[in-house]
Amino acid sequence: MTDYTVQIVDDYVQPTTPLATNEDYVDFVMNMAAQSYMHQYNTATADDGITAAREAFNAALPPAAEE
Repeated sequence: MTDYTVQIVDDYVQPTTPLATNEDYVDFVMNMAAQSYMHQYNTATADDGITAAREAFNAALPPAAEE
């Protein structure tokens, strides 16, 4: 397993130079996804966009079966 540290920022700018490491790439992917969620869910911050996307995902799951 590999652990990466990702920093999500509201004003992330897509890199215009090659990404040097896998961690740089993961950071890029996560920030671009966060920006997409901000626009899709019309939120003020990237974190709010991620929250909205998570809540939409959870709401779309089938209900848990009772045992």
